[in-house]
Amino acid sequence: MLRRNKNNTQLWLEELKDAVYELDGIFDEYSIKSLGLRGFSFFKPKNIMFRYEISKRLKEITRRFDEIAKRGRNFTLDVEELQTGDDEWRQTISIDDQSQIYGRDDDKKRTVEFLLKQARGSHFLSIYPIVGLGAVGKTTLAYLVFNDESVNNNFSVKIWVCVSKSFSIKRILSSIIEAVTHEKYDTLQLDEMESKVQELLQNKRYLLVLDDVWALMETTWNEVKFVLSCGSKGACILVTTRDKKVAAIMGTCQAHYLVGLSEDQSWLLFKKCAFGPGKEVSEESVAIGKEIMKRCGGLPPSIRELGIQCSRNEDTKWHIVRQQELWMLSSQIQTFRTLMLSYFDLSPMSRECYAFCVIFPKDTEIIKEDIIHLWMANGFISSRGNLEVEDVGSAIWDELCQKLFFQDIKVDDSSGDISFKMHYLIHELAQLIMRQECLLFDYENMRHLRKSVRHVSFHGDIVYDEVLERVESFFLKLERVKSMRTLYELELHGQGNILLFPLTPPLREIHTSSFKLPHSLRVIRTSSLKLLPLKNLIHLRYLELYGFAINKLYGPFIDTLLESISSLQKLEILKLKHFSNLICLPKQFTSLKNLRHLATKCCYSLSRMFPDIRKLSRLRTLNVYIVGSEAGHTLAELHDLELGGKLSLEGLENVDSLSDAQDANLVSKENLQDLSFSWYRRDILDLSVLWYQSGETESPAINVEHVLEGLRPPLYLKKLRIHQYEGLSFCFPWILHMRSLVVLELHDCRNVQRLSSLGLLSLRKLKIQDMDNMQYMDDDDDESYDDMEFRAFPSLEELELRGLPKLERLLKAEKRNMFPLLSHLYIFYCPKLVLPHLPSLKSLQLYVCNNEVLRPISSFNALTSLELSCGDKYLTSFPEGIMRNLASLETLVIYNFPRLKKIPNELINLNALRHLEIIWCEELESLPEEGWESLCSVLTLKFYLCSGLRSLPEGVRRLTSLEVLEICLCPTLGERCKKGIGEDWEKIQHIPKVIVDGIYTKNPTARVGRIWHC
Repeated sequence: MLRRNKNNTQLWLEELKDAVYELDGIFDEYSIKSLGLRGFSFFKPKNIMFRYEISKRLKEITRRFDEIAKRGRNFTLDVEELQTGDDEWRQTISIDDQSQIYGRDDDKKRTVEFLLKQARGSHFLSIYPIVGLGAVGKTTLAYLVFNDESVNNNFSVKIWVCVSKSFSIKRILSSIIEAVTHEKYDTLQLDEMESKVQELLQNKRYLLVLDDVWALMETTWNEVKFVLSCGSKGACILVTTRDKKVAAIMGTCQAHYLVGLSEDQSWLLFKKCAFGPGKEVSEESVAIGKEIMKRCGGLPPSIRELGIQCSRNEDTKWHIVRQQELWMLSSQIQTFRTLMLSYFDLSPMSRECYAFCVIFPKDTEIIKEDIIHLWMANGFISSRGNLEVEDVGSAIWDELCQKLFFQDIKVDDSSGDISFKMHYLIHELAQLIMRQECLLFDYENMRHLRKSVRHVSFHGDIVYDEVLERVESFFLKLERVKSMRTLYELELHGQGNILLFPLTPPLREIHTSSFKLPHSLRVIRTSSLKLLPLKNLIHLRYLELYGFAINKLYGPFIDTLLESISSLQKLEILKLKHFSNLICLPKQFTSLKNLRHLATKCCYSLSRMFPDIRKLSRLRTLNVYIVGSEAGHTLAELHDLELGGKLSLEGLENVDSLSDAQDANLVSKENLQDLSFSWYRRDILDLSVLWYQSGETESPAINVEHVLEGLRPPLYLKKLRIHQYEGLSFCFPWILHMRSLVVLELHDCRNVQRLSSLGLLSLRKLKIQDMDNMQYMDDDDDESYDDMEFRAFPSLEELELRGLPKLERLLKAEKRNMFPLLSHLYIFYCPKLVLPHLPSLKSLQLYVCNNEVLRPISSFNALTSLELSCGDKYLTSFPEGIMRNLASLETLVIYNFPRLKKIPNELINLNALRHLEIIWCEELESLPEEGWESLCSVLTLKFYLCSGLRSLPEGVRRLTSLEVLEICLCPTLGERCKKGIGEDWEKIQHIPKVIVDGIYTKNPTARVGRIWHC
């Protein structure tokens, strides 16, 4: 925090930073062009002129630094150390009015329950960590628990210590002694303090709160823990922290992650502070108030102070508060001061990486791999010792997750991509930090695009605006920003929706001249031809192009564009996505010597790589490699490349022998995590229904089993996919050594008759699809299968079986202990399959099934979700007793049983049922009449395309928990359920939400329940 001449100092710092960026650009340009200054070319006139120009620019920048340094002497740069000397404001706990605390009852109950039940019976010291963002209410929760009456009665000694930034053993022990004796013992030596603490707590059931713990060494904590392990049975420590790592080191149980208040609880708190009791409030004020409240992200202090600020203004002025950034409001100073402490706790490199994320709009799901690549391209991270730059980026990402800057971590099931979000106020904090350098560009803030801006993101609709003047104004603004590093086009309609990409740019793009871009750019992501005069962008490290159609009109432009990429000597990351009709990559790509990551995604016509990819010795990820038979396109090109991440090998029909397959040297590529083998490329996304095709195929000319044997994957591979393999068996010695393999997918391997040894692997997910001749998932007769202790597929949690017409059983030799952890099973067209008893199965989806497949369902008594689809026009009823033992079932979907006449009477015994959907059962005439009162948990009831269903049973009146009834394309039933006039209306008028053929009826007299989105 700069105290003196703050505005002038800020301008001075901006000028200094601008000069540093310019100097970096000069050095970078010299490093690029100096490669051509060797030998006789050194004396060429153009090279002499280049050295002269560089020298001239260096002299000018040196003079500029001298001037900046001279002006800097006029400032006194006195820095407040927020993280060390300014903790006193956080030391005091004071909650005078507990009525101001909202939404923490469940958290309090859970914590108290741990202290009084789980910990009470423990002979060891119990430590309960509460983890959450700054200002989320960790201390408040600990205070509520600390002062709870039942907690008071359980503990003979209670102690509160505010630890803060410095985890000092001596200070903590001194605070404990003072809290118990009410006397100071600061002068004691450490060993004396330890003895005194043990004397005071010996054989006592005590509760110690260590509030606001930051980083600590595990050895330091173990020393403290040893001293404190002197209490009696049931002694406890509550820890509050912002750091997941601290919780992992200190805790003896799973951490309690405290999140922001729910929207309803946030509104109650805001309303109390903003409106006060008995005040009449207009609907407009409520709407604006809710909008303002949502921006606080559930953080109680922020909501409370914002509500108080609004209470001091007339309702008509609230729109001003709504339009301002939160960090600009005086009421939010304390909240941002609290969050800023977490920011200062990061390393300088981590701070820069975090703050850069503000180029993404609020609530965006950001892909981990993408953000690390962007950090690399901007020079925020670099290799460190033996760590590659990508490993450094991953470590920083881990740290930002650990300290809760990144939240809502998800892993995409199909792609494996890891995504995350930033909390609303964490995003606002980044805006505060980077307000001079990052800009989310739109027409509203166009005037704010000033020379200090380094990173610009924008939505694609700016480039595709029909008003050419606005587009031109946008590009002219960009031209003036001389030190811009990032120009990042955000997707038009949200992440990942490829159908809405602008695949065909407007015709006018071809006929209007492209605008000049700042040659200092390091990052470009775009779908517009206007942004792609590449030849002068010599500093570019990251280039991502997506959504280009290649046809007679655009083909020549895009061919030229792709070839021009080869001139970008510094390029490290190249991503080509959704290029329709792209057949091959330019041979000039071989000259990209600094390229580390090459990704081609959704380029379904791509059938040929560029030759001699081995020359790209720095390449670390290559998501697709298409094997050819010609020199420069074989698997031998991959032999020496240190590839990691994901790799898909396609066109393996061009591999002739075991030795050719071994040339890929996959076994040595230890950083590979996800590997796919495909014998033929497909020009379509996914043919998921191929079960009806004939299994007759010609025998391959070469032994593909030898090829697959030679493609031995690295030992620590996690995911393996095999497509269109034409061998007869899948039995390879290397499969038994892959103890880290958790996902295996086999697609369209129609000749395979035998699988073996799969049950010995520690797979968590297995998918088998379109294998016409397979009878068993594992037909191994190995003696280990006879071992009573052996468990086949011991770790398998998800199993998906599609298009397996000859599959009879899961295992040839079925045993009692097989599939002990299987929780999700998906089956599509396996007409001969007889399922065994699966005790842990929770979710079952059966499609294109018959009564033989349906019959074992009654034995799956752990099921919570069941989806059934038939397609068999002859099936008129379910097997008797099919739902008899499903006491845990919560969701039931019955779909596409065209001749089904009735639903089993056992339906009314499903006491745990919450959601029931009956779809496309055209001849279904009625539902069970009796016993509906036992379905006391049903929340949603849906009927679609049941034209034969005439009425609802009387028992529907007794569904007291029902919140949503939806009827669609059921003509007779729909007429009977019309509000006020339908014959069945009286049966359903108690339901809060009734939807008939899309018409929503809200019953104001009905019990208010949650809203179900249909």
